Order: sequence, then C-alpha cells, then structure tokens
Amino acid sequence: MRVAFAIMSFIICIISTSVHAVCQTWPKGMVFVGLTDAGWNTYVVTKSSSPPVKVNLNTEARTPVFSATQKSLIYIDEAGQLSRYSLATQKTVVLLKPSAEASYAQPEFDEANNSVYVVELKQGKSVDTDIIKLVLTLSKSKPKHGPVIIQRSAQFEPHHTNDWLYYSNVHCVVGCGKIIQEIWRYHITSGLAEQVTLLNSISRQPSTDQQHNWLYFSSNAAGHYHIYRQALNDKNTTTIEQLTQGTVTDMSPVMYQGQLFFIRQSAQQAQLMCRDNSGQVHAMTLPTGIKDLRDLEIN
Repeated sequence: MRVAFAIMSFIICIISTSVHAVCQTWPKGMVFVGLTDAGWNTYVVTKSSSPPVKVNLNTEARTPVFSATQKSLIYIDEAGQLSRYSLATQKTVVLLKPSAEASYAQPEFDEANNSVYVVELKQGKSVDTDIIKLVLTLSKSKPKHGPVIIQRSAQFEPHHTNDWLYYSNVHCVVGCGKIIQEIWRYHITSGLAEQVTLLNSISRQPSTDQQHNWLYFSSNAAGHYHIYRQALNDKNTTTIEQLTQGTVTDMSPVMYQGQLFFIRQSAQQAQLMCRDNSGQVHAMTLPTGIKDLRDLEIN
C-alpha cells in the first residue's frame, strides 16, 4: 500500500513539475514593452526557450510586433511613424509618416503575405478610424497601402490569422451610459465582416487559437478586466468562459502551443502570466529591473 502511494505521489509530482516547466519556457516571437529606470524598452524572444532580450531602438516603441522569420520589429515610434527595425542590420526604415489627414497605431504583421495591417486615425482622432493594409516591397519604393475595414465608428487592434482579420469595434460611446466595444472579424477572401462577441461591455485585444477554434480577449463584462474565451464555431455566442478572476486587470492575451500568456496589473505590481493547459496560472520571471508592462504579442 505504501509503495503504491509513493508511486502515485511521484507521478503527481512529475506531472505538476512538467506542467509548471511548460510555463517557464519563453516562446519564440514573443515581444513586449517593459518599464525600467531608463524608460520604456522593447524586449523580444528571438530563440525558443531563451529569455527576452532588450532591443536598442533609440525610441519608445508602441505596440511592436516581431517577425521571427524576417528578424524585424514593426512598431509606432515616438514621432508617430510606422517603422520597421531589422535585428540583423540594426537599421530602421520608416513605412508611413503621420500627417494632418491621418496618424497610425497598432500594427499587425501578416508574414505569409509580407503585409502589415495598421489602424489609421482620421485627422489623428480615435473617434473615426479605418484599418488599412500595407503590402511591403523588397525595393526602396514606398509600400502600397489601402483601406480594408471602413465601418462607421472606430476599429482597433487588428489580429490576423489565416483567412480572418479580427478587430475590436466601438459600438457606442454617447447615449448608452458606457462604452460598448465588441470583437468583429473580416473574411479576407469574401470581404464580409461579422460580429463575434456580444457582451454589451468593453471586449478588446482579440487573439485566436486556431487549433482549438477559440477566440481569446480581455473584457470588463464582470467589472474588472479579465481574460475570456469564446468558441468560434458557436453562432449563438453561448460558449463563453471567463478564464481569470480577482481584483486585478488582465490584458493582452496571446496563445502559444496551448499556453495562454497575458499581462496582469495589480495594485502592487505588473506581471507577465502564463495559464497552462490544466488551468493553473503562473508568473513568468521577467528580466531584472522591469517595473511595468504593456503591449504583449506573439507572432
């Protein structure tokens, strides 16, 4: 009996250790912005299982995305320019410059088609935005760009996966007593868009797990911002799960091989969290000196 109990305890210990070990592995392609005494810096995981390294951009990057295959970062710099930085050559190329007619935010990289989706703020204002697409070229000519999502109101946070472009749409600001923001998706081939979430709250920062057909997002439907997931094949939008709880703010969900990474803000600290496939949540060990976090992505 004692032998059987010992064997069972050993197996449980191995399973628990392996699950936790999974969430200690840094995924290749992860990028985030961390605040240190020197200011906001961009960190990238360039190799699987290797810790994040700081990239010397000489600017404060906003919403950077990383291309592991091209070894380059695409981001909005302090001047509001859409820029691309090559880790190989350590050179920066400006893709779009802001003007009186438009400014830019929240780029999303489509590696398969060598394109970038980016939010265009008309006259620099967030009340009316489109999502445009830039087709990058190998030559020195300027990238071609044009509108993709031109719905009324404002669209933000494009997330590309396979044939779909997910984004958040602001439904109501005035006259509804609160801001209502829902997740939509646009079918790139057919050109048709459809609403995905219906929580009558702020639902934003869409991310997908195509292997298991889930949409992940952050929402304040229960008061505090927490991470939710919704089955993408559920047309009745009934299969919705709240994955995190507590008096905290959970934002920027991204999936990687069954693990959910997100940023958790509490009154005491900011943490980069990992939820394993058993539902356990662990805090990742960040590089020394990071006091705050934002803009988590995995491409």
